[in-house]
Amino acid sequence: MDQNRVEASGLIYKDHIGMVGLIGIPTHPGIGGQYFSKLADSGIHVELIVNLFDGDKFDHILVCVDRDDLEATLEITQKIHEAVGSQSVIHDQQVALVCISSLDFDESQTIAGHMFKSLGDHGINIKGISTSVSSVTCLIHADELPQALNVLRQAFILP
Repeated sequence: MDQNRVEASGLIYKDHIGMVGLIGIPTHPGIGGQYFSKLADSGIHVELIVNLFDGDKFDHILVCVDRDDLEATLEITQKIHEAVGSQSVIHDQQVALVCISSLDFDESQTIAGHMFKSLGDHGINIKGISTSVSSVTCLIHADELPQALNVLRQAFILP
């Protein structure tokens, strides 16, 4: 095996994605349930969720949706923002998702580190990260998707 490349099970990407963030949500049980129920009730499919608790008083939630659903997602997010008194709502209509999958969970740290380093070494900024038992997904700017795919195809041994 090439020492500069790491084996992975697959490379998946999604473009035509928008991101909406609810920033500085006062920590309180049930807010996430309200938010995601309203999105689901509106028929909005959430492609990615990133949640961060600051360890003290606030949560931050980022969601990625198809760009066609961005305006509706912003409207719902704004209503939740007003209801719960969060600090702000942010959005970016020009993002994409890249995902490396692996069937070997024990290798996930190697895959994540290699993915992050490979993207960073090529000047691609990661705006958000989500992991699961079998994958690592990065949120990047949409304009960087072609370069990111090229970089990851060179960095990983893929089927």
